Amino acid sequence: MDRGISIRPSKDIRTNYAGISALTRKNPVAITVNGKEDTVLLSHEDFREQLAYISELEAKLAVYAHLAQAMDDIKLGRTQDADSAFSDILGELENLDV
Repeated sequence: MDRGISIRPSKDIRTNYAGISALTRKNPVAITVNGKEDTVLLSHEDFREQLAYISELEAKLAVYAHLAQAMDDIKLGRTQDADSAFSDILGELENLDV
């Protein structure tokens, strides 16, 4: 969302809600109280897009954290060959009470 922010006084919410609502579909609207920015209004669609974007970034961050841990493990020699790893996993699976 690289659009500009419209600035409107809080009284516009009471006197011109339909206009403010329509404006939020074009860009966020900052509501001022006594001349100071107080609240930002977004359209519901923009809000949902922001939530989806944040979730995507959180998922990427989790992957990057796992990759960083894996790199640290490699640097510190905390590795084993694939055959040993699979053997360990299969051994643990055989010991499960299912």
